[in-house]
Amino acid sequence: MEFIAIIILILISTKLFGQLSIRLGQPAVLGKLLIGILIGPAVLGWVTDSELFQQFSNIGVLLLIFLAGLETDAEQLKANWKPSVAVMGIIVPFASAFGVGHLFGFDLHHSVFLGVLFSATSVSITVQVLKEMKVMKTQESTTILGAAVVDDILVVTLLAFVMSFMGGQFGWHVNPIVIT
Repeated sequence: MEFIAIIILILISTKLFGQLSIRLGQPAVLGKLLIGILIGPAVLGWVTDSELFQQFSNIGVLLLIFLAGLETDAEQLKANWKPSVAVMGIIVPFASAFGVGHLFGFDLHHSVFLGVLFSATSVSITVQVLKEMKVMKTQESTTILGAAVVDDILVVTLLAFVMSFMGGQFGWHVNPIVIT
């Protein structure tokens, strides 16, 4: 029964705070994120992270991305994707986070890892905001989504290399990539 009560709390609170966020002129996803922080383990602790909630959240993200894919015009995406935008979307956050890591005294490996982590985009949040604004089919939206997809592919690849070559530096046991 406790699980059902928590689900009801999540559904009602996210709906209410999403609507409140819209009334304040912000995307609904902002209110939903804020209420998640408020009722989650970070503040009130009413909802805790469990294996079941992890599974539900994975399903939710997959559905959101799938719906975005259904609404995306592949021809328009192909015509408007800008690799330079995607690369800048990696370089600027990487350099900024790497620099902050260095300023805080992190070693080279940890600064690189921090830079890679901050280079990742959140396509699901971007899609949600674009859908709410009813601009999913515009040239600007397809440029944003195209760059975000390229950005995510590059960052995942970069993260794989960082983990392979520097994983031991973090105390993780990762098999290095062997080039033959």
